[in-house]
Amino acid sequence: MAQEIYQWARNLAVYYIILTALMHIMPDPRYSRYVRSFMGILLILIVTSPLLNLLHLEEQMDGLFHKKILEEEFAQPSWGQVQGEEIVRDHYLQAYEQEVAEQIRGSLEEILRGSCEVLEVQVHMEMGVDGEGLQAAQIRIWLSGAENSQMRERVEHELAGAYEVTGEKVELFFEEMG
Repeated sequence: MAQEIYQWARNLAVYYIILTALMHIMPDPRYSRYVRSFMGILLILIVTSPLLNLLHLEEQMDGLFHKKILEEEFAQPSWGQVQGEEIVRDHYLQAYEQEVAEQIRGSLEEILRGSCEVLEVQVHMEMGVDGEGLQAAQIRIWLSGAENSQMRERVEHELAGAYEVTGEKVELFFEEMG
């Protein structure tokens, strides 16, 4: 705990050193309000980071952030959404599904921390109801070990929080290791 407080104080000190340096090397004072706005957002993140860590919200925010970035990239016309380019769109959809599966795998490995092994994650995505944005249609996860209701709840809670996936879209399979 003391180490975390020390790290937080160090981050604040570095923040103020960088802010002071930026304000002194600014070529034109007109840009100072933009720098202050950006640095203000950064300060909010630094100040709230201990609270986010304490409530384990950092992983959920990271997951939502990555999900939104991938959705935005996929929605761009250059990503094959132009009419007549279904093959290209399907290629990027598969890459998107694979990326989301890898993110879920990493997130679950951190949450489960050795209590069981994540053997495989498969994600199937589909377009949203309005035709905008992608959403998970089905997620299949294979875990090692005997079926455990507590483990199931932890996995579903993680997916609901970080990836906005409801329980009926998640299939968990437990494989006992011989």
